[in-house]
Amino acid sequence: MADDLKPPVALYDTDFVAWTEAQAEALRRTRPAGLDWDHIAEEIEDLGKSDQRACESLLEQIVLHLLKIDLGVDPNSERHWRSEVRAFRRSLARRITPTIERRIRPTLPQVIDQALADLTEDAIVEPGSAPASTYNWDDVTSEGRFPPFG
Repeated sequence: MADDLKPPVALYDTDFVAWTEAQAEALRRTRPAGLDWDHIAEEIEDLGKSDQRACESLLEQIVLHLLKIDLGVDPNSERHWRSEVRAFRRSLARRITPTIERRIRPTLPQVIDQALADLTEDAIVEPGSAPASTYNWDDVTSEGRFPPFG
């Protein structure tokens, strides 16, 4: 992996997930006696996976709230949803790393489809409802952007 070329401390500061994967791989290769290296490596790797799951969840929440705004589900709640989107975006910005972004960015269309399906299943929107806007990564993750996107 290209990130292996970075010093471990620099990688820790710039991409925690890549660091956890590199450290787990290094632990599995070294295996000094006396420690349970496989489980230690697995636990370190799981720290990065936890961050990725948190970012995936935040992305889902952002999309769901943007869709509610875009589809005009409840205009009286729009101010609250905008506030929630701002908070979710800030949390995502604090947690996301280049590795996480590279992994979850391509899933955005599926996240949007799932959010629409959930809104339909919960009878919040009619079947076949579609947002007025198309959503791209910057629309969803950039501070201050709200539907309609153009």
